[in-house]
Amino acid sequence: MIVKQFKYFPFLLKLNAPFQNSSNIITERKGFIISMMDEQENISYAECSPLPGFSSETFDDVETILKGLRFQLQGFSFKDDLHSISEFLSEFKLVPSLRFALEQVILNLIVRREKDFLVEHLGKFNSNIPVNAVMGFGKQEDIISSISKKYGKGFRTFKIKIGRESFEDDFRLIENIHEKFGDTINLRLDVNGKWSLEAAVKYSFLLNMFNIQYIEEPCKGILNISSLAESSPIPIAVDESFHSINEAKQIIQQSKIDFIIFKPTILGALIGAVDFIKEFENCGKRIIISSSFESAVGKSALVMLAALTGHLYAHGLDISNIFANDICTDFYETINGYISFDPHFYPPLFDLIFK
Repeated sequence: MIVKQFKYFPFLLKLNAPFQNSSNIITERKGFIISMMDEQENISYAECSPLPGFSSETFDDVETILKGLRFQLQGFSFKDDLHSISEFLSEFKLVPSLRFALEQVILNLIVRREKDFLVEHLGKFNSNIPVNAVMGFGKQEDIISSISKKYGKGFRTFKIKIGRESFEDDFRLIENIHEKFGDTINLRLDVNGKWSLEAAVKYSFLLNMFNIQYIEEPCKGILNISSLAESSPIPIAVDESFHSINEAKQIIQQSKIDFIIFKPTILGALIGAVDFIKEFENCGKRIIISSSFESAVGKSALVMLAALTGHLYAHGLDISNIFANDICTDFYETINGYISFDPHFYPPLFDLIFK
């Protein structure tokens, strides 16, 4: 493949409502859509959108690098395989969100050239991907009302943001949710590292009476979380406490942590995520692919990864309706709590207007 053309343009999307956890409030997402054309005039698109407060790089950092890449990439050639993509990109100094986007745009371009590439080289995909609904901070009655609405739309797994100053408030919320829905739903609790290790041990036993699928980021530091996983009666999940594929591998190999929450945009890993999934899919741990509030373009790659995991636990991809206006049609909308995926129709034909 030869890169004939490389372009990018900025975008800004407003959320329909602010999203709040115990540490941040997100009201908008801005980033870049990039496009690449090969020598056969196939065109593909991808998204680069660092998430403030989570990504190590900023929008301005990305823009500075893109200005140079616009000319550096044109004329480059490489083989149509995953290993060659990684080798090609290693020649450039990239930040994580841009690495993710370049892997996405090149992989999509390869699939444009070879329609059965995903099936032949990546393996089997789930055709129906369960997703969880996310409940941010808010009034208890509003949270329960939101759960009821999502339940009526087919959702059965709910991620609840907790970590308030008073654990009693968190406990009351979970208790009232359980009273209303019982074991008809799975609950995931995201603490964002707000508990001490000692408190996390205590709280995990108190919460064990409810149908908790896992507790995510219960305390700060991977050593503390790993220690908690040794004794907690509830499975433990890790998210922002690891910052690379290698750290994620160490967690799987050296701890009793059960769930790895994988955010490819923040980690800068699409091809790395594919390799990671294929290496560890049969080890008893579960890899949950999670969004970082991407547009429909970036989300499409996450859906592909989620379909590749092979398990039936819900993924964090319910972002179809979070923006006032998405940048293009979302081809992977959530219907009855599931997203449908067919590798033969990936990537979608995005209805973007690229200037």
